[in-house]
Amino acid sequence: MDVLDHSCSKMGFGGKVCIDGTRKHEEEIDGSYYLPATPGKPDEAAIRSQFPEIKAINSSLLDQDISCILVAVEKNRINHIRELNEALYQLPALAGIKMVLYVEHTVDVSDLPSALWRFCNNLDPRRDSFVIDRPIADQPGKRLAGIGMDGTLKTRLLDNFERDWPNIIVADDATIRKVDDKWAELGIGPFVASPSLKYKHQIYGEEAVVQQ
Repeated sequence: MDVLDHSCSKMGFGGKVCIDGTRKHEEEIDGSYYLPATPGKPDEAAIRSQFPEIKAINSSLLDQDISCILVAVEKNRINHIRELNEALYQLPALAGIKMVLYVEHTVDVSDLPSALWRFCNNLDPRRDSFVIDRPIADQPGKRLAGIGMDGTLKTRLLDNFERDWPNIIVADDATIRKVDDKWAELGIGPFVASPSLKYKHQIYGEEAVVQQ
């Protein structure tokens, strides 16, 4: 792994995963698994009432026929995400949803590009992937399959993670103003506010966000 990858348990060494997202030919499909053509959208309010640690759910990818949801969680115990993933996949509402991506409760899951960036940065697939493969009680011969992936930040207390977890590096106010002032002359399209504004007040652990 890249030595700057903070999420692997040992510096420079970690896991990787490849996901085949291509259209499947008939001979590639295992008919023993329950795979509805269009999974229904889970009821966020109902799920959050049952699991108060869940702060938000983004199921918008289902509208694009991408069988994946994002869940923002406030972890409070060891093995929390693994156990939560097991519990969620017991719900009929998650039947047919192939992937659940977990992020920290401070992540705005409605901002999909930012949330996916945070998720990928905080994941070691070897350590943080939880596969579901179990029979469905009311459908003999059928199995439910899915995977939960833990993209939350890792700590010594809850995850036995012994490396330091960095804050997000953000630009200082002077740099943000300098880029904003010259944006129009750069000819790179409509103005986009600095991503640093989204993260400059988020602090993890005891250290303040690094500004440079």
